[in-house]
Amino acid sequence: MSGAVRTWLAKLVPLLLIGGSFQPVSLAGPTTGSLTAGVDAEQTGPLYAIPTLRDRVGRIVAAVMINGRGPFRFMLDTGSNRTVLAQSVLAKLSLAADPDASISVVGVTGSQIAASVHIDSLDAGDMHFRDVDLAVLSGPVLYGLDGILGMEGFDGLKVSADFVRNLVSISKSRGRPAAAQYAAIPVRFLSDRLLMIDALVGRLHVKAIIDTGSQRTLANGALLAALSGGRRDVPPTSPASVIDATQSLQPGLTGRVPAIRLGETTIQNLDVTFGDFQIFRTWGLENEPALLIGMDALGTLADLDIDYQRKEVDMLSRTAPHPLLEIMGLSPTSW
Repeated sequence: MSGAVRTWLAKLVPLLLIGGSFQPVSLAGPTTGSLTAGVDAEQTGPLYAIPTLRDRVGRIVAAVMINGRGPFRFMLDTGSNRTVLAQSVLAKLSLAADPDASISVVGVTGSQIAASVHIDSLDAGDMHFRDVDLAVLSGPVLYGLDGILGMEGFDGLKVSADFVRNLVSISKSRGRPAAAQYAAIPVRFLSDRLLMIDALVGRLHVKAIIDTGSQRTLANGALLAALSGGRRDVPPTSPASVIDATQSLQPGLTGRVPAIRLGETTIQNLDVTFGDFQIFRTWGLENEPALLIGMDALGTLADLDIDYQRKEVDMLSRTAPHPLLEIMGLSPTSW
């Protein structure tokens, strides 16, 4: 395929990349993980994760093979519908980006035109790409990573992140319902594979996007206005900044919100960053209360399963008995 044809095709599908939004102070978070062989029946291949705790926000990282080489460390980003390669990896793969084959990258706070690179194969668990073009990016969002694994190839698959055992798996969905301990939440796909669910913030109904690529939970101005009864300057809030994969910086306000309820799961004492972020306009959610649920909230769970075949997100609270711990006769207080 010629570079001109790849450029034309790339322009037909803008890259929606919202993963990795964070406050600059979060850069000190964990950046290492151990390669772990799968122990779950549905886990197929070596995958690993960075621990995510309440007081130390981390990232979910999967082992990825590119052109038969690797493994490379890719952040698993349910908020991105396209996969991205870090600029730093090109030399390791003896590849060069094609500046004439560009892809439009749309982030939380801005956008940019990125060069692309053509690869023959990309494999992560049961997810397989062949003969594809990837956007090439650099910047702080990709520190410690070789790329970002988006959701465009996840039809019929199940993604599981177990924060108790520090494991992540990408496997074929068996179409089975979640165990009784889990809160099963139906999802709607927004912009191809972005996951939107109904949630409550206090008693307020909101639209929520599940985004494992975002370290922080973000909210739009409509939610702030609704929580404050129409006044946008209600304390306690403090200034904050958000940067995305396009390296666009945007100011916001951070404040504590009422309990967030996702299905039967409740997340307490969460600080959310409010702002008129571009991504909410991209989704058409700028005029109704909306949240982007990041890893600061998701990391408080014991387990997060996303079943793309069942169109369902399954959450296991850290206060609920974990299936593995039940077998071992342990309680949540012993974790």
